[in-house]
Amino acid sequence: MVIATSLPNTNCAQSLVQATQNILHNAFYLAKQKAELSRKAYKKLIKDWGWEKEDKKYLKVAQTFEKFSPQDLAQIEPVTIFRLANQNKKYAPVIEQLLDISYITQQTVRELMKQERKPKPFQSEKPSIWRRTRDGRRYCQVPPIHDQETGVILQKMVDEEGLTAQQIIAESLALRKAMKEGRLQEVPITLGTEDIEVPSSECTKSDEFLDNETYEDNSTDESIVKTDDSGIKVDESVFSSEIIFNPTTTQEIVEFLSNELKVVVDNIDNFDGRQVKEVKKIIAQIVDFCNAQSIEEQWNTLEDVLKVKDG
Repeated sequence: MVIATSLPNTNCAQSLVQATQNILHNAFYLAKQKAELSRKAYKKLIKDWGWEKEDKKYLKVAQTFEKFSPQDLAQIEPVTIFRLANQNKKYAPVIEQLLDISYITQQTVRELMKQERKPKPFQSEKPSIWRRTRDGRRYCQVPPIHDQETGVILQKMVDEEGLTAQQIIAESLALRKAMKEGRLQEVPITLGTEDIEVPSSECTKSDEFLDNETYEDNSTDESIVKTDDSGIKVDESVFSSEIIFNPTTTQEIVEFLSNELKVVVDNIDNFDGRQVKEVKKIIAQIVDFCNAQSIEEQWNTLEDVLKVKDG
């Protein structure tokens, strides 16, 4: 059996008018009860109605539209009434303007609300790495780096040096900044010397001995002589601590390292703890230089460096 149903002819706008008036009547009545009843009696009333925690939004409606009558706002649909009440501080200018309008319509209210909308702040197209924590502090967040080689190098440094990625990036940026400011100079190097640390293109003082405060810069050509605990005098100028020649070719580097090694051999009997540290640096330079050569040339290069000639 099929039952045919039809909706009664109703005026939707008139229904909303009645709904808005009922909301306002109830809001004003509730506000009056809260003002006249004791706190305990008011709570009992709300509980009897089943309106626990539901009364607050109606009390806010009554507070927002206390200067109006339900008939004044009858043409405003219910959702708009609650929106104005929930954001009464934001829409305070709108509510003030409604007091001067004799016949308030939904369209009028919408236009006034539209005027109060603040334009969204302009966002620059320039990307920013800056973010903020909840307590307002600022921090930078680097976007994802999709270059695989960069990621591999960074991870290797983290694993081998025990530093965090942030620390390594900070050091890298400090070096780049120094280079941009002219405090560092790029030195062109030839094939086969990529991994060798080369001093400045000009003749520069070596800092091999500057870590010890007891050694001071001498402007004369006289050798620095130190007496160790055993009374043996050590001529430290043999370590070429004053001037270092800047090698630019593979052969020059071989000769340079070979000469440094010769100095070590000639003075090995007179070393103290600090000279041992310098010897380790020289050995590390030799190892790094040999590793920088092709596999076929590594042993030949090492053999050339180890050819310590008699002075």
